[in-house]
Amino acid sequence: MNQKLKRNLMTYGTSFLAGGGIFYLYIWLREFPAEEAAENYKMLSDAAAAPGILLVAIGTLIWISKQGALDGISFGVSRIFRSLIPGGRMNKDERYFDYVEKRREKAKQIRGYAFLFISGLVFLTIAGVFIILYYTAL
Repeated sequence: MNQKLKRNLMTYGTSFLAGGGIFYLYIWLREFPAEEAAENYKMLSDAAAAPGILLVAIGTLIWISKQGALDGISFGVSRIFRSLIPGGRMNKDERYFDYVEKRREKAKQIRGYAFLFISGLVFLTIAGVFIILYYTAL
């Protein structure tokens, strides 16, 4: 099997497994199955929407972070926390420009994250199907 295909199957499989775990946990915590079919469709829609929204949100945060929109916030927070550590690791000579350059080098090492969007959209599509079934069952 091709290495790239194997790596893609692992990443997609992991994200679908995590989403499926959230789906199952949501269903397990509710009283499923309910007596009415419409109520079951509503629970299944909610259970599929939760991992869908979560995966799309995580993918969006990774994309925003990779673009550098959070560099200023992370620089300030890391400086504050490093100054609170006694005998800390704070590099007093590090400027914001140096910090941003170091972050950009790390961001280049981040491989694709489109699998989060795609798997999240699959869960949201499933949620959409169940919400349509819910409104037709009413």
